[in-house]
Amino acid sequence: MMTFYTYSYLKNQNFTTSYIRLTILTILLIAAAVVFLKYFRDRTSVKYRDLLVIFLTASLLLISFQFQNFSILQNTKHNSNNVLGILSRIAKQNHVSPRDLQTNTATASDQMLVRDSQHHQYYRVLYNDDQSGFMTEKINVQLTKTKLKVVGEY
Repeated sequence: MMTFYTYSYLKNQNFTTSYIRLTILTILLIAAAVVFLKYFRDRTSVKYRDLLVIFLTASLLLISFQFQNFSILQNTKHNSNNVLGILSRIAKQNHVSPRDLQTNTATASDQMLVRDSQHHQYYRVLYNDDQSGFMTEKINVQLTKTKLKVVGEY
């Protein structure tokens, strides 16, 4: 099976889990601040101190997860932007809309395949030695028993 990613999928990749984690972290920090204020008012109450410790521990744990995923998220966005730039240039060269193009990888790499879904054309992207430029060549792809899976909307 060959998987192709649409231009719109790469442009609008879903980073929902990161946003959910940030929301949970914000809620935990707000709850910790409220509990801290209640503890500060009534220092004899042990339950507020315990709740504060629980909220701060959970917040630190989520911060560590978020920090780890932050670099992965930045790298993924950078790679997607590179691929989007390549698809835009290929679209301009071949006088097609970038929305009609699909690629077999979400990261820019040598031997990347680009599919023009409107005209049923395939292109191979070949980079030069220092990765500063690329050329495309039109290729014929023979799909005998291989199925195409398209991720994203047309």
